[in-house]
Formats: sequence, C-alpha cells, structure tokens
Amino acid sequence: MRAEWLSEEQAPGVRFSLAIEEHLLRNRTAYQEIELVRTRALGRALALDGRIMLTERDEAFYHEMLVHPALLAHACPQRVLIVGGGDGGAARTALDHPSVRDVTLAEIDREVIAAARTHLASIHRGALDDPRVRVEIVPAEAFLPLCREAFDAIVVDSTDPVGPGQPLFEHAFLVSCRRALRPGGAIALQAGSPFYHPRVLRGLVADLQRTFTCVHPYLGFVPSYPSGLWAYVLAGDEDLVLDKETLWERFTSRGLTARYYTPQLGGAAFALPRFVEELLEKEER
Repeated sequence: MRAEWLSEEQAPGVRFSLAIEEHLLRNRTAYQEIELVRTRALGRALALDGRIMLTERDEAFYHEMLVHPALLAHACPQRVLIVGGGDGGAARTALDHPSVRDVTLAEIDREVIAAARTHLASIHRGALDDPRVRVEIVPAEAFLPLCREAFDAIVVDSTDPVGPGQPLFEHAFLVSCRRALRPGGAIALQAGSPFYHPRVLRGLVADLQRTFTCVHPYLGFVPSYPSGLWAYVLAGDEDLVLDKETLWERFTSRGLTARYYTPQLGGAAFALPRFVEELLEKEER
C-alpha cells in the first residue's frame, strides 16, 4: 500500500512531506482550510491552507523562541496579548512565567481553536481553558485599535503574510501594537525563512524600525519549517537584549523549563549569519 503524505511546497522547487498514519480533521472554514493528521515521524501535525503550522515533535522549538525572549525581556510580565496562536502553544508557554496573570488570545478563526481543543491537547495542555486566558474570536487588526487595555508583551503568532495573515505584517497593525504596549513592554513576531523568503524579514524589520526605538532580529531552528532556519523579531522602546547574567537570573528564578530554549541559546540567537546581515543591510541602504 502506498503511503499518503502531508506535503507542503515550501519554496519554488522545494517540497517537504510527512508520511500520514491517520487523518484527524479536514475542514474548510470562512478563512482557510484546516488539516490535522497524525504523522509517522513528527506526531500530530496542523496545516492551514497547505502550510504546516506545527508538529508535536518540534512545536516547542518554535513557541519557546517566539515567547520567551519577549517575556524574559520584561522584569515582571503580567498582561500578555497573543495574536493568532489558536493552537494554544504560545499561551501555554506564556503561562509558564509565574507573574503572568492575564493572557488575551485574539484569533480570527474559531475553528482553529475548536480543532486544537479536540485534537491538540499535547500542544495547549489546557491553556485554552485556563482561567487566566481570555479568547477573543476577532481579527487582531480590528481588535487592537479599539482595545483599551495595555500589555507588557505582545506575541504575534501569525501565519505567513498571505490571506488572513497579511494585515498582521502591515505598518498600521504594528503602530496599533506599539500603542497597546505598556512602558517597558516588548513585541515578538515570527518573520519566516530568511533563506527562502528574505523579503518577509527585511520588510518586517524595516517597518518595525519606523515604529519602535529598538528592533532586534533573531533566529531559531524548526525542523518542519522551510529551510529549518526561522526568523523572529523582538522590538520595543527600551533595550531588550539582556546580558547573560540577567537572562540566567530571570530564567532560573521563574522556574522555567524548556525543550529547546536555554539562556545561552537565547543570547546567542541575536548573532546573525552574514547572509542575514547582508539582506538587512540592503534594506537600510
């Protein structure tokens, strides 16, 4: 019997495939197609419009690098906004910080949350129903301009800048994020593959530099994402890159444990390969 495959075209001429052991869900919503499968190599996998969002084996690689730098940059983060993140992984990671008492999750597609509640308990681990988490089914670009709350950290756990994810990479949205941050707050965003899609990182960094005083791109490794090398950006109006002593103190005093993130790695992630420095220099010129 021939194996079935979950297959994503990650770049022109490049395809990543996972052998499927079981189909769990396939559903067309008002915004996108949701597919959930159990794969042979990486456990359960979630795809939106054919793009792999997470797998059980490597989701922590992504969520920890997206969430921990922004929350560790704050001395005592209490209020967190997560944009997207309907699988609950970012909310779960934010709640690992003991000072966090309020997480607002602004997700455009209620069907993603329903699918996660049914099939991805290993990802959210109850975070979607934690009393500290408030779920808002709303486009974040509509929610933020009307929001009267302020946050210590904003985590943009978005899809690629196409379809419903496109407004989350636009300048107007970034400006609304800045207005929603408390003094000393930070925003962290995923910025795609600098190897296959350098324009995403380059454009996002340029827009953030128009909006925030301090902008710091950094990198991590996610095996199921295009090229495995994944970009993020941390931004705010105060210096956010901590010295190693402060980073270690905050990580250990908060009792954090992780599968991927360590304070050493968190500090080193801001050291960029030459090809990434060059693509960002081109934007500056």
